[in-house]
Amino acid sequence: MKKDMILPGLAVVGGAAGFALRKWQLTAAFHPETGLFTHGAVPTYLLMGLTVLLLLAFLLGVQGKLEMPKDFLPAFACPQPGQMTLWAAAGLLFFAAGLVNLMEGAQLFQLWQVTPALDRDPTQLTLTVSRLLCALLCLGSGVSLLMMGKSAYRGELPQSLGLLAPLPAFAGLLWLFSTHLEHGTEPILMEYGFTLAASALLMLGHYYVAGFLFGRPRPRRALFFSLCGVVLGLTSLADGLSLGLSVLTAAFVLSALAFSRALLGNCFGPFWSRRMPSGAEEI
Repeated sequence: MKKDMILPGLAVVGGAAGFALRKWQLTAAFHPETGLFTHGAVPTYLLMGLTVLLLLAFLLGVQGKLEMPKDFLPAFACPQPGQMTLWAAAGLLFFAAGLVNLMEGAQLFQLWQVTPALDRDPTQLTLTVSRLLCALLCLGSGVSLLMMGKSAYRGELPQSLGLLAPLPAFAGLLWLFSTHLEHGTEPILMEYGFTLAASALLMLGHYYVAGFLFGRPRPRRALFFSLCGVVLGLTSLADGLSLGLSVLTAAFVLSALAFSRALLGNCFGPFWSRRMPSGAEEI
């Protein structure tokens, strides 16, 4: 079974279905004037059922006998140009997310500045600073994705990669923190729960990817969190996120797909790292 095609494909299809069901739920079962969801609504049950089934499918899908790579290159090496394109596109999306979130963070800071001193909310300033820091880390994450993709394609591992590899996970952590800070006082978890869960899962997926460069390979955890993050990330795009958060979510989703596909190929076959063509190292 070619898990490197089936599981990422299932994540994309499942995420698209989750997006459609979430749109239906927000249209038919959400009351914006009260912030409440209709109890027992059909789209809510369908959405939750689909999410649970996909999480179980990924939990079972990453089980079984696998090759246990102990380093980054044995885990992610892949000489396919299409795979390199995925990493390059994810890196460019991280650059775009960084730039857009810098502009949105600057607007939030200007809004906080013009607010009368007595009415200023310290939480708003903390949220603004966290968004700006996340934007800066996104710019570094773009460099990190391009370097990791290049290393996986050419089969060469530069020493500086160890400093850059954790940046996407740090950006994900700030994304998770700012999401909780912005919505933590809202009593209805369903209103922002998919975005919160997506940020947490995608952050963990990239954390375990970076672990391969530090002697802590956890392939099943990296695959499970990344694939689940793809599903919930695509689903959360239906929530009407800002442009900056939408691009950030897309960057994390595409990056998680790229890492998952390469890792699945090297853990469950076709073992790309064992058949690197000689020309791939000379490009």
